[in-house]
Amino acid sequence: MIEVEIRAKIGDLEQVKNELQKIGAEFVKKERQSDHIFGREKDLDGEHKIIEGHFSARIREKGEKKLIEFKEINRNGIGMEFSSPLSSMGSGFNFLEKLDFTKAFSIVKNREVYKYQNFEICLDDVEQLGCFIEIESSSHEDGDRSEEIKKCRDLMGLIAPGAISESKKYGDLMQELINKNQ
Repeated sequence: MIEVEIRAKIGDLEQVKNELQKIGAEFVKKERQSDHIFGREKDLDGEHKIIEGHFSARIREKGEKKLIEFKEINRNGIGMEFSSPLSSMGSGFNFLEKLDFTKAFSIVKNREVYKYQNFEICLDDVEQLGCFIEIESSSHEDGDRSEEIKKCRDLMGLIAPGAISESKKYGDLMQELINKNQ
């Protein structure tokens, strides 16, 4: 299965919610996510961003669920991801410390999830970064993803006209903000 995701910065979440209602999108859930991002010195470039092909670690809190995740950074494609449940935040922090990971920052977002046809649409209010929309589509066909990307962009144009496309991940945006404020 191929997953395609696009993201854009938006100014008004309520306007996008109204457009979702107009097209008949189904509200799925509302959740608060806290992502604690970790890196290792040897995996960072001069701007403290993870080097392409290297790994970052994340501890995600979503309600009562806690996960530890390792992600291969591949900004233009699909990288490896490993995920496991955690019994406690402390055990996750201790484990990562033993692997030479140090906490870089946290990303906190309030997310609303909607479904429309085969799309998952997430409206995110990200502390310090602003409001974003993410549209994800899945296909069972391997190979060229351009048709799925086009479908996601078409839907974005319908429900969030004027949205500013953002190819950077939240972690890169947060690191840029930290660098700018230093």
